[in-house]
Amino acid sequence: MSKSQGKIAVTMATEWAIRRPYIFRYMPKEYVDIFFSDGILRLSSFSAFSKHKDEQRMDKTEGEGLLINTDKVTGQELWAVLKQGNNAYVLCGSTKYSNDLAEAFSTDSGFRINDPTAFGCIISQALAGSRGGLEGACLYRDGITVKRYAETMDLESMKIHPDRKELDMGEMIGSISNMAGDDLYFLKNMKYQHQAEYRLIWHVGYDIDEFIEVRCPDAVQLCTRFEEL
Repeated sequence: MSKSQGKIAVTMATEWAIRRPYIFRYMPKEYVDIFFSDGILRLSSFSAFSKHKDEQRMDKTEGEGLLINTDKVTGQELWAVLKQGNNAYVLCGSTKYSNDLAEAFSTDSGFRINDPTAFGCIISQALAGSRGGLEGACLYRDGITVKRYAETMDLESMKIHPDRKELDMGEMIGSISNMAGDDLYFLKNMKYQHQAEYRLIWHVGYDIDEFIEVRCPDAVQLCTRFEEL
């Protein structure tokens, strides 16, 4: 994995259509009813994921990983342990609609998000302090290592004073985070591959709780109950 997964930016002389995925959110029917009647939806966090008692939902390494950057020209190798998502709320779904997943999650209902991008934007408007977000399918790997082959990191330029070894940690952390990209938001262990997970992530400008309930009736119009599929 030599570079961060690309984002959409298309300028073409002819039309190019992108077929958006459906996202299936498996939930108990009582919470589906609340969402469709009142527009109330619970957003979770990586911290909450790590504490789930349900094996299908629990992952203690969510948002965490090891970045290894190697410059093939100079031979410099940089290792950094990272954690992303400390100020982000998350909604998980699947690109698969199946009875097997419903049984695995012990749910009796759910809903389909028909346009995940529009859905994410509408929720962002209703979420206090939202600074935007991102969406995408999860990456399944045996480990939690992100490999890069970027240029050498110029540590000398990060020194607080030319004659000292002390580095500007803020600048260094920013450079490392840029190098890592957003892969750690979506990296999951291979044992969860059957879930075909797709995530919507909202960044906020404050310390988050483990979950938050957002009221957004407009989001309901972009969804369809499982019972109506």
